[in-house]
Amino acid sequence: MRHFLDIRDIAAGDLRTMITAARSRKTARLGQPKGTEDADLPLKGRRLAMIFEAPSTRTRVSFEVAMAQLGGSVTILEGDKMQLGRGETVEDTAQVLSRYVDAIMIRSNDHASVVRLAEAATVPVINALTDRSHPCQIMADVLTYEDHCGDIEGAQLAWVGDGNNVATSLIEAAVQFDFGLTLGCPEPLMPNADVLAW
Repeated sequence: MRHFLDIRDIAAGDLRTMITAARSRKTARLGQPKGTEDADLPLKGRRLAMIFEAPSTRTRVSFEVAMAQLGGSVTILEGDKMQLGRGETVEDTAQVLSRYVDAIMIRSNDHASVVRLAEAATVPVINALTDRSHPCQIMADVLTYEDHCGDIEGAQLAWVGDGNNVATSLIEAAVQFDFGLTLGCPEPLMPNADVLAW
């Protein structure tokens, strides 16, 4: 796995490994102050560029805290304070950031530009939200479900609301983690046909 853009693009076994590793780290941290670094510091010396074209509270805090706990550091770039899309192409941004950081996380309104960023970057790119999908949110939801209800495989979940980016990633997770999913979406706000066909 080079990038984390969509749940459908990652092998089911790799997704399961991510959930298992997250649970193990979460368990090991029980009772510790939030700012305590993990003992093994797997990201020591690593830097994550965090691009925010769309505003965020939870995504920003969770990624920033996680990098500190894992021993890494972050550089935060806000869309209105950088040249991305205003005189500097997505590809230029990917190449420049790849020279300075070890990975790029982006929260953007345009999924296609995130794909272009990943294609041009020489470091891993993480989709923290686009208009198409929200894979990190759903991976956290799978972990939360399993923490409270046991293995998600074979479970039956329901989604009521817009067939939006969160619904798209939930559909992809249903296939990859092998659980049932019933969608209740208003007709004009159904998920993309290509997602349902997949």
